[in-house]
Amino acid sequence: MTWLYRLLIRTCVPLAFVYLWLRGAKAPAYRRRWRERLALQAIPIQARHGLLIHCVSVGETVAARQLIERLLQQYPSLPVTLSSMTPTASELARSLFGERVHHLYLPLDTPAAMQRFFNKLAPRAVVILETELWPSLLQQATRRDVPVILLNARMSEKSERTYHKYGWLLGPIWQQLTWVGAQNESSYERFRGLGVGTERIGVRGNLKFDSQAPAELLAEAATLKHQLQRPIVVAASTHNGEDEIVLAAYQKLLHSQPDALLILVPRHPERFAEVASKVEATGFALVRRSSGQLPQPKQQVWLGDSMGELLLWYAVADVAFIGGSLITRGGHNPLEPLATNTPIVTGRHVFNFADIFERLERVQAVRWAEDAKELAECWQQLLTDDDLCFQMQRAATEEFAQDQGATAAMLTDIDQLLVNDEQRPNGTELKSAMELNSMKNIATYSPHKAAEVWYDRRVFDSFENDFFSAEYWRQKGKIKGSATGRSTAWFIDNGEQGMLLRHYYRGGLVGKVNKDRFAREVVSNSRAMAEFELLLQLRERDLPVPKPLAARFERARIWGYRADILVETIPHTQDVFRLLGQRSLTSEEWFSIGAVIRQFHQQGVYHSDLNCHNVMLDKLGKVWLVDFDKCELRPTGEWQQDNLARLLRSLVKETTKAKEASREFHWQEQRDWPQLIAGYDKANKL
Repeated sequence: MTWLYRLLIRTCVPLAFVYLWLRGAKAPAYRRRWRERLALQAIPIQARHGLLIHCVSVGETVAARQLIERLLQQYPSLPVTLSSMTPTASELARSLFGERVHHLYLPLDTPAAMQRFFNKLAPRAVVILETELWPSLLQQATRRDVPVILLNARMSEKSERTYHKYGWLLGPIWQQLTWVGAQNESSYERFRGLGVGTERIGVRGNLKFDSQAPAELLAEAATLKHQLQRPIVVAASTHNGEDEIVLAAYQKLLHSQPDALLILVPRHPERFAEVASKVEATGFALVRRSSGQLPQPKQQVWLGDSMGELLLWYAVADVAFIGGSLITRGGHNPLEPLATNTPIVTGRHVFNFADIFERLERVQAVRWAEDAKELAECWQQLLTDDDLCFQMQRAATEEFAQDQGATAAMLTDIDQLLVNDEQRPNGTELKSAMELNSMKNIATYSPHKAAEVWYDRRVFDSFENDFFSAEYWRQKGKIKGSATGRSTAWFIDNGEQGMLLRHYYRGGLVGKVNKDRFAREVVSNSRAMAEFELLLQLRERDLPVPKPLAARFERARIWGYRADILVETIPHTQDVFRLLGQRSLTSEEWFSIGAVIRQFHQQGVYHSDLNCHNVMLDKLGKVWLVDFDKCELRPTGEWQQDNLARLLRSLVKETTKAKEASREFHWQEQRDWPQLIAGYDKANKL
């Protein structure tokens, strides 16, 4: 992203809101949810650390429907967020997926808005449908090591020329993509010409070839056809300038098919009222889908003023006309009526889907019309010639039979990101699809206005604010021990679920005057919540860390906040500091400690306080790391050796303190440290 793009996009923000306001004159939804356009809204924590899928508008959402359904089935615990740019796509997403996905508008591509967006949503991966690329989005993803893949990607000659022309403005957007799944060979070559390396691109086909009508939808369509008992034609996705042609063609059709029903489905919801007025002005009796009533025999036009039902209208109809083709709009997707075995009539302006229509024409599976007269004749012919309809349906089915499978191929691409993502710098390996420890399982609770609590709903049926009070557990006789360091942490006996309660304190000189207040920040970035989320991610990667149970953020009076965390205790463990006070560790134990630290480093885990108090061994000799306050995931760097040096300093420091206090501390640097380094180096070679 260039400095000029940053300047230009900021300048365009006021113009974007002017456009939304003007567009809202016909479609009021454009004047709503403006905070989302700048990422100023609250995003539920249950959506964090999930998969972000961006479908700019209705067409991309429809194309991705089966892919999203498969993802929801395969990853039931993974939060899925669906973003779009238009109210129609938003409404469609909600009608198709309901509460199973979180929907929002993708914010305007300013650096500040995208930074807020990524801070709040913190996606683990981004999937973009077709070619909706935004430089600030890609920059934020790159900075945070979030993989971005472009699927169902198509690139026309015109678009390629445009991207080449303005490459100086957009910056290296193509080099920031993790993977590109191109629709066909021609798009593949154009993406290559824009700078996408061969190792980051493949041909995956077109999701729209996988369009299928769900069995329940076909059953609903069959019921409607039985109830209506009339010849039915549908004019789908019509635009301004086409409605009059369609209505004129329908008027002509009525001469030979007086009981025919026209289902008229405008492309944009803001035109529903306008089209209804046009229908009534022609003298046709009208019924709206939104009324909930079925057309009566004397009613001639059924207005499809609803969202997400286009496939149903195709399934109900005997013949389909695809809009956007009698004017120079470029047509719409013909694969949807093919999925319902509905014969197709279209105008000649179909350049948006030229390849598909050429193939349909080649096998005589489409009929063409240029005006009302030809459209009426095509409808009449297909309504009365069952053999012709059957031949068209069979020809289309056979033509595209070999083109299916894009959904499965793209699902595999996403699997590579979520389960075994070898392309990311840190080479992270995640658990299986059924074991993702996502925020989807975390509940929120506000005991009062100044506090917010996160807790694992799989552990707690309900939660009380007192759970963060050591006195509460002491009164119940549940305190079974403590650990001291900068402050006291309490071990709690809660049946099968042993817990460690820790309050966050300041250290150093600051801690002498400010014991436990931290500068105010967004809740998700606060000390306890950040550690809580990090532990979830580390456990997902099979790293030996305690399970997070609950975290609390509480605003303090006047200034700052305080924080607490509850984690699961690791049974039968002792930290290295205590063990060295009792005995020497074996060579195998030092070797294991080094190997585990290397395992964390290979996963990019920076432990800000790696010392002998935070390295634990259980009774089976397994090594654990604890206390991940102020820790984070980082790219490979010098910090890894600094981590080891910090651990070494802590061991040397405790040795000195033990000598001064005349107590045992079984550590010898020349004997023990080489064994730890050997384990660290051996793990690196493996």
